[in-house]
Amino acid sequence: MSATDEIKARADIVEIISRYTPLKRAGTTYKGNCPFHNERTPSFVVFPNSGTWHCFGACATGGDVFTFLMQKENLEFREVLQMLARDLGVNLDEN
Repeated sequence: MSATDEIKARADIVEIISRYTPLKRAGTTYKGNCPFHNERTPSFVVFPNSGTWHCFGACATGGDVFTFLMQKENLEFREVLQMLARDLGVNLDEN
């Protein structure tokens, strides 16, 4: 398993996204207002089973824990990878 796959498997996408916007359970998913644009009706959905998220509103975008943090924190993939590896105790092989 690659470090990226291990991080995806260990990362709790609901907990991580909840740091940026409140989420409410809706069946097997979680819903909330999109943290990327202003809205009154929640259109942001997190799918914990697949480790993905999607905005069904103005953004019409989605992704995984990496793409969420890249967009929200304005970071490059490698920076997000290192941040999550540190937080989750995953060793990155520096080649």
